[in-house]
Amino acid sequence: MTPGQFRPVRLPMYDWPEVAEETRELEEALTDEICSVLSIASTRLDPWDPGVGLYDLWTDPALLLGQTCGYPLTHELAGKVHLLGAPNYKAPGCNGSRYCSQIVVAENSPFHALADLKGVRAVFNSPDSQSGMNALRDTIAPIAGGGGFFQSVSESGGHLASMDAVADGRADVAAIDAVCWALAQQEKPSLAKRLRVLAQTAQAPSLPFVTSVQLGGRAHEEVCAAVSRVLSNPQTKKSRKRLRICGFSKLVQDDYKIILEMETNARRWGYPVLT
Repeated sequence: MTPGQFRPVRLPMYDWPEVAEETRELEEALTDEICSVLSIASTRLDPWDPGVGLYDLWTDPALLLGQTCGYPLTHELAGKVHLLGAPNYKAPGCNGSRYCSQIVVAENSPFHALADLKGVRAVFNSPDSQSGMNALRDTIAPIAGGGGFFQSVSESGGHLASMDAVADGRADVAAIDAVCWALAQQEKPSLAKRLRVLAQTAQAPSLPFVTSVQLGGRAHEEVCAAVSRVLSNPQTKKSRKRLRICGFSKLVQDDYKIILEMETNARRWGYPVLT
């Protein structure tokens, strides 16, 4: 990275192939607006390596704007990125800047209550996921009895993979980000129809927008205002509608304390690990 260069906006968290065009359009609109308010010439933008890892992307000192998950924000990324806020999503289980996870099972499964999941096979997307791991652990902890609850727990690598595993019978239950579930119903209806929602988890702030800590306080405020404008601009309405985005809320780190509280409460129930 050359001094004085910047990385363009990258939004990797819901970047499914089906909505890749809309994601690129929104990334470009955000990059243009942020560069305008910060007086950054396009020649100072250094493209991302296509294979860049998420943690390298989030912690890049030249990052203009990225999106992460609330669990990394409160853990591995604490103090390493600057929180701006979070998009508001239009999807069942979302309310303003808050979202939840939909606990899904196969459409023809015999499960009708959380207690019915005792001894079944669970799958989750990633151990650092609020929606797939932490929210599910928080939901199961009060009924786990201080011990193991599931027959097995496996990692899929992504919410789509978790949904496929449950639909195909390789797993019995998964907690799916409410936005991902809405996107599945919208973009992959044949998959969604093979699943049904058994329960919802508690809500937490939705996936945060972050920027480099090195930009500085005044620049952080200007970037936040730029994001808010783009996510309410009629010119981005079409792409935002496809991505289920209906606004933006400025948030602070304390808003995400609920994620740490979920983790702490699970430990108090004697259920520190999803098992």
